Amino acid sequence: MGLVLCLAGVIPALVGVVLGAVSLVRRDADRRPAIVGVVCSSLALAIGATMLFVLLSKAAQCGDEARYPDDTSRRDCVEREFPFAQANRTP
Repeated sequence: MGLVLCLAGVIPALVGVVLGAVSLVRRDADRRPAIVGVVCSSLALAIGATMLFVLLSKAAQCGDEARYPDDTSRRDCVEREFPFAQANRTP
């Protein structure tokens, strides 16, 4: 779910950078909104890329068979690192 949210924020940020750059190249009279849009979109891209990197590195750690040799220990790592992604278990 976290990866989906990162991707959902990265796509509009890419569009914002492109549209802001196009507006800056056209040299409109009032360039401030385009500059603010490019800055905000670039910031959103940086935050999204950082979060994507963090989530994928945690997932790679939990998938390391040298550190977590069996399936149960890997599942425990995932539940510890990603508490928001726990499966609904019925007793």
